[in-house]
Amino acid sequence: MLDTSAIAAWVRGSLSVGELLAEVDEEGGAVLVPLWCLVEAGHHTATVDRERLELLLAHPATFLITDDAADWELLIPLRALTGRADCTSAAMLALDAGVDVMTRDARWYERVAGGGLALEFED
Repeated sequence: MLDTSAIAAWVRGSLSVGELLAEVDEEGGAVLVPLWCLVEAGHHTATVDRERLELLLAHPATFLITDDAADWELLIPLRALTGRADCTSAAMLALDAGVDVMTRDARWYERVAGGGLALEFED
């Protein structure tokens, strides 16, 4: 799962995110892209970088996913734990899928699932 920071890093050409994407694709796996993380990353990238967002979504290993509207009551307390709506979406979807969230800042997820939800990267 890529959160906003991982999506934005990929747009900037992050080797860490690109390598993870390539490894997952090579193993026949999937990388989930939460809609709200994509929206937030798209909001903060220049127009010219939108092509990189489209490349990410067109990658055979990536899948754009959204929160289930029926989960709105569960998202409220999770929002209090993460402090950000986009991180809340990534955390909820990662918990549902049983995967980690690739992020630049694991502190956003330290209060969720005992702090073991985040896979922090550096570039």
